[in-house]
Amino acid sequence: MRAICPASLKRSFLLPSEFGSGRVNYALFPALLVSFITPLVLAKSVAAGTVTFVSPCECQGEKSGSRWTAKTDPSPVPLDKSAVQSITPSQIYKWKGPEPNVPLTTETERRIASEQKWYNLTARVVGLKVEADGDITLALKDASGNRVGTVGAEIPVGPKWCEIRQTVFGWAMQSFPFSFKASERLEIREQHVITVTGKAFFDVDHAPADHSNRRIKPKKYTVWEIHPVMALHVDQ
Repeated sequence: MRAICPASLKRSFLLPSEFGSGRVNYALFPALLVSFITPLVLAKSVAAGTVTFVSPCECQGEKSGSRWTAKTDPSPVPLDKSAVQSITPSQIYKWKGPEPNVPLTTETERRIASEQKWYNLTARVVGLKVEADGDITLALKDASGNRVGTVGAEIPVGPKWCEIRQTVFGWAMQSFPFSFKASERLEIREQHVITVTGKAFFDVDHAPADHSNRRIKPKKYTVWEIHPVMALHVDQ
């Protein structure tokens, strides 16, 4: 069957006879085609209410989530190493949630006292997901052994986190641009052992009514996270 070219594409490229030299560099055609089509794909995705990751560091159509000020806290890692505690996912799994008298809802923008503490979380990457707010979420378990507990570590979109995001997307089998709606899991090539540095964050969006440190779904995931990740080191 003969392919039919839309009218809008029929004259997108000049014919050889239309060049002064009569010669065309056909190797440039794929790049020209991508540059023509990609804006149409992005425009369509935004119109459909989806989120598009244009590159590791650039998103279109992302939606700000609850407690956005806390989630994008730009505080730098303390220079005093003693101010940053080393920890593992199974240790965080044993934490309790905030006390009942601590006012914490999805509308709470300030960080509570326990969310001001810094941690170096060393763990194995067992999952990778992108979110509608532009975040990258790492699922982390203990680097060795079979102790219970999976902790999320989130990397927001923005210039401050660009280098970290590039590193993480380097592990993923994903090409750009790509679009999704709520969230999307990405396949990773290998499960690196890493250390992420950041403040603790109680993700009240995923907390049960009693504010305990157990997400309803997925099972054995903590409500406590490292969010935002301010430094990342690949240990192996």
